[in-house]
Amino acid sequence: MTTTRVYSYRRFSSGRQAHGHSLERQTASARAWCVEHGYELDEEFELSDMATSAYTGKNATDGALAAFLLAAKGGKVPSGSILLVESLDRLSRNHLTEAIALLTSIVQAGIRVVSLLDGKEWNRENINDTMNFMLSVLLFARAHEESATKAKRVRAAFAKKRDAGLAVVSHGHGPGWAYPREDRQGWELDEAKAESVRKVFEHVAGGLGGVAIARLANSEGWTLPWRNRANTNTRWEHTQVSRLVRDRRVVGEWQPKQMVDGSLVPLGDPVSDYFPRVITDELWGKVHVALDARTGIPRIRGVKADVLAGLFYCRCGEKMQRKAPWKRGYARYYCLGQIAGKSDCRSISEAAIIDHGFSLLGTLEHGQFQETEALRLARAAIDEAVAKLAELDERAARYMDAIEEGSGQGIKLITERLRRIEAEQDALQAVLTQRRAELAAAPKTGVDFGALFAYDVRAAVADKEAVKERHRIATALNRLLIKIVWEPPSFLMMYTRDGGMVAHIFQKGQLDRAPRRDRGTTHSSRSSR
Repeated sequence: MTTTRVYSYRRFSSGRQAHGHSLERQTASARAWCVEHGYELDEEFELSDMATSAYTGKNATDGALAAFLLAAKGGKVPSGSILLVESLDRLSRNHLTEAIALLTSIVQAGIRVVSLLDGKEWNRENINDTMNFMLSVLLFARAHEESATKAKRVRAAFAKKRDAGLAVVSHGHGPGWAYPREDRQGWELDEAKAESVRKVFEHVAGGLGGVAIARLANSEGWTLPWRNRANTNTRWEHTQVSRLVRDRRVVGEWQPKQMVDGSLVPLGDPVSDYFPRVITDELWGKVHVALDARTGIPRIRGVKADVLAGLFYCRCGEKMQRKAPWKRGYARYYCLGQIAGKSDCRSISEAAIIDHGFSLLGTLEHGQFQETEALRLARAAIDEAVAKLAELDERAARYMDAIEEGSGQGIKLITERLRRIEAEQDALQAVLTQRRAELAAAPKTGVDFGALFAYDVRAAVADKEAVKERHRIATALNRLLIKIVWEPPSFLMMYTRDGGMVAHIFQKGQLDRAPRRDRGTTHSSRSSR
């Protein structure tokens, strides 16, 4: 005779309950019921949704309960098995239609649901009984109403504190590198985790990508800057780096959000100086200008490093690919169309671009190549303004969407916020105009900045170990240029981010193949006569 299997479903909605007695209480009740009714509790199938909400229905869509239901429908859980719940609202506190549908789907899969609180059972035979059905409806309706009322009260208290400028502290919206003070009136910084955050931003600003940073962090053993959770990765991943550099909480900002149709959406304006600041606005701006300019720079590895990756195109529209066999001693760029046999576009040597094409850079914006304190501050101010303008554009777009969907007093409030955003944008545009003028007016001081930059590039591409330097150069080029176009047989055009364009016409002999370089030499080595 087959023994009836009995499973216990345990759920609690906050991480704080995991440290209390919720889990132990629900487990003990299930064991006691089994002893009383002569069953043995099957604990091999782990059925616990910890810190998972039944109000939003998350436990029924991607939690342990969802996995159990899938197993029951697939026949892995025998028909006639019993599912114990402390009370029916442990299954769902969602909208009534969703809750009833969940209970019905479990019962239709052949599972008997037993509520430990009152001993009530729901199964295939009695689910259609009018009184049983009405009882389940009433229980689910009451559970949802209680959760909805609680949620409204919490949101109202939350909003009141936020609008009054008071601290609203909970683990739920705090970053991993900060923790609440004991009096719950603010946040403290975890310095070890904060240092990891700073390293990430500094390396991104220096030109490294997410993959390279994750590899470096793992090799050097950087502290992971997020909270320790059961399902949290214990190693750095490039996706984590990508999310981190877009998290405004590193500059102390908090964006309140609310749940709408199962998704978190921004609620009101961001709150400044809410969390402890980890990085400066200058570093944030520098990183995001670099990210916006990068638009797909491939990973740079060893001798295959391409400082023009993502920038260099042929006149036919195809990308130019760098090929650099060491036996030849120098690199050339080839049109991908020509490689595929679609065109006869001519190749060009890397040395010709560096030695002659990069001289144009000195005519574009020579202030970019100087390192005086005044120009450094001007560039930092430009980076901050550009990054902030991008954020304001996103906020304005959200408010415009809200106006299209809303009405009444809400529209007046949103319109006022849009006016404030517009004023901020005008002020930032004024800063950009002023700072860009300062860069344009920078004295040349007798230095050929294009030649100086070409010198640095020659050194970087000649040394296969200079990976970080090539990343820095690629970032600098992407910051200044949109693209470089090769027009065979003799034109090289550079298009700048401010809408300008300069061109170099190669003279006879400038496109000749570069002389062979030995593997261990740099551009400055000269053969003895």
